[in-house]
Amino acid sequence: MTRHGSLRVVAQVAIFAIVMFAFISPASAIPAFARKYSLRCTACHESWPVLNDFGRNFRDNGYQLRLGRDDTVTADPGYWPVAIHVAPSYVYKKVTNQATDQGNKDLGSGGVADAGMDLLTAGVLTPNISFLVVPTGFASNGNVHLESYWAYFSRLIKNSDWFNVRVGQFEIDLPASSHRNLELTDSFLLYAYHPSVPGGTNLAGYDMGANQRGVEIVGHDANSLTRYTATIFTAHDSLGSANGFDSPSFYGHLQKYFRFNDGPVSQAEVGLWGALANYPTQYLTNGGVPIAGSGSHLQSSTRYGMEANIWFGPLAAPLHLDLVYGHGSDKKDLFQGTADRSGSFNGGFLEAIWVPRADLMHWSVFGRYDLIRNQTQPLSTAPSNFNDQNQWTVGAVYTIAYSIRDEVALHAEISSDKAKGVGYGGLDQRTDSIMFGVDFVY
Repeated sequence: MTRHGSLRVVAQVAIFAIVMFAFISPASAIPAFARKYSLRCTACHESWPVLNDFGRNFRDNGYQLRLGRDDTVTADPGYWPVAIHVAPSYVYKKVTNQATDQGNKDLGSGGVADAGMDLLTAGVLTPNISFLVVPTGFASNGNVHLESYWAYFSRLIKNSDWFNVRVGQFEIDLPASSHRNLELTDSFLLYAYHPSVPGGTNLAGYDMGANQRGVEIVGHDANSLTRYTATIFTAHDSLGSANGFDSPSFYGHLQKYFRFNDGPVSQAEVGLWGALANYPTQYLTNGGVPIAGSGSHLQSSTRYGMEANIWFGPLAAPLHLDLVYGHGSDKKDLFQGTADRSGSFNGGFLEAIWVPRADLMHWSVFGRYDLIRNQTQPLSTAPSNFNDQNQWTVGAVYTIAYSIRDEVALHAEISSDKAKGVGYGGLDQRTDSIMFGVDFVY
């Protein structure tokens, strides 16, 4: 098939997907909360699964409304804090300039994906102590793992919301949630990107969007309009270092929200965030194989930046714009001797979510544009724009029904990512994706 023929196939499937208005959303809405408090999912979500102000405050308070109905012993005897999430979907992906033994090829393939399942259980153990556990997997390969597991202690000092503690494995407090975002055909480039050397490897596996194991301190005012988090965690995918806290890494986030009574803007937010993940670069070995947990000579992979959000129209059905910028760098020694200097980059994204006022907020339309621009290549002879990336995503969600027991949505999405110079013979490589299906959580 020619390239033009492949593009026609992609376009036809995209049109079909949009007509179907179908796809899946992340496992973040938990109907068990709606059942417990007799609230619809829209009470906590501006567009399922993106949290609104009420949802953020409910989360920060440890899944408590603080109206005398939080303790499990006061709940209806039939209440069980468990939900399931399954998302049958169709996926089509096309990659250009792929190196093969048969030369340079454009590869495309689609089909109904092998669906997994999320089992979500969360709630209040006793006043001011809450929990969440999410086993995920259950697909045809039989693998199951704990995606999240944590305990959260609220108001530890003099009944104040300014000092709460979470312990376990959890998503750090990102500028935009990687687990509660609408886009599913791609991920935020800024969160997982690392400078690279052509043909080389980078020891830093840190992905801001991946759940981390550690301890998080959370503080906020009564309505979560001013809030902070400070986190210490073990660096994601580290082989392990010989420290009291394995591969110690740190993250911090500060946010301030502003509400307006008049004019087209109902709310705005500004924030600062930063992460420092440490990875060992030297190990004791056995038979030449590094021994896990024996690492030393920690080297850092850093990210820091700022954010701004603005909501046009009523908060119940807004046009929401989210702009995030970040700068990142990886130390030279993380490239295992293949680099002659540290690598650095700039990146970010602009996301828009629109929820029409009509039709009880069943509709939402969204789009996101991500970019990565390398500032310093770790190999000085590499092209300055090697692996620069541009990515766009557009989609629409139609929630068929939501109640105090469940939610089901149809969702269509298309995305495209272009990476500079990483394809066959140094050509640019583009990855196009289309996904559509049905997402339900009960």
